[in-house]
Amino acid sequence: MNTLDDVGAMQKLDPKDVLASTKQFADQCQQAWKEASAIAFPKQYHPIYNIVVSGMGGSRYTPKTIKELFRGRIKEPYEIVEDYTLPAYVDSDTLVMLSSFSGTTEEVLSCGQDAVKRGAKLTGIINGGPIADFLKTQNATMYQFTPTHNPCGQPRIGGGYLLMGHLGLLKALQLIDIEEKEVSEAIAHARSITERYTEDVPTAQNPAKQLAILMDNTHPFIITAEFLKGFGNGFANQLNETAKMISDPRIIPELNHHLMEGLARPATLAKNALFVFFQSRLYSDRIQQRFAVTHEVVNKQHIKTHDVTLTGATALAQVLEAYVLSGFTSFYLAMLHDSDPVAIPWVDYFKARLHG
Repeated sequence: MNTLDDVGAMQKLDPKDVLASTKQFADQCQQAWKEASAIAFPKQYHPIYNIVVSGMGGSRYTPKTIKELFRGRIKEPYEIVEDYTLPAYVDSDTLVMLSSFSGTTEEVLSCGQDAVKRGAKLTGIINGGPIADFLKTQNATMYQFTPTHNPCGQPRIGGGYLLMGHLGLLKALQLIDIEEKEVSEAIAHARSITERYTEDVPTAQNPAKQLAILMDNTHPFIITAEFLKGFGNGFANQLNETAKMISDPRIIPELNHHLMEGLARPATLAKNALFVFFQSRLYSDRIQQRFAVTHEVVNKQHIKTHDVTLTGATALAQVLEAYVLSGFTSFYLAMLHDSDPVAIPWVDYFKARLHG
């Protein structure tokens, strides 16, 4: 596509209606929070002394987002596992949470089986499939959702279910203290932000379309810190799968200890790289100082930069706001690339070779 204001052309490139799912992110969040936070866990789920979440791809960056967002409020150690086996410390005092939208992820099922061998407490957030069946055979209390607000059916476009489903389960398990008002106001903010990015808003007034155009034909570095670190990973995932483009999530202050020296080479980096800084007034003072100086260093090395300034009143509101923007931006990039945003041909090829 040469323009992002041709709605008819978008519809032809989007046969599964990813756009409709993207516009319902706030509704996904609302449904998942309401349902998951209300689950009554039996007494055998207590005590819990550590939490291990098993998930991959879109079912991984969502709990990672919750982990980083609430790392100062989650009451027990919380680890994300991206492999087939669990850490050695997992035992009967560990809560193992299986995270899989599709319910078919083999690494997650393997971790579930490992958890049973260790005598760990099991739960999950899941749509269905073999993993849901497995959890039922273990009599596990879980959040099995119906993705009413994800008409395209693609797991990564239904991120609101995994994101707020995880938060709801932590609330239901008394592993985090959070008030209904904080959640409802954050979701309301996400819903209001959505109206700025929809396909009927012209490019001249649409920040998501503008960001997509800016990012096209670049190697974007998604720069975040503190409570947004999990989101940075999520945006990179969306860009890889939906927009079919490479991306690189980076974190301040960690990048300040090495990455800036690496900007000298290759020589083509100055032509292709784009540092997208997600700015927030909620960052600590020292981190805000580091953002400013990092920005200066990157510019001095002739690398292009762009600032996204989040406006939500709370950290949760800003995370949801950021995901609304990233969802639309990734979709619009797919449109610019004349790509079906659902199709993942190389992932499908890989799975066919692996299991063939």
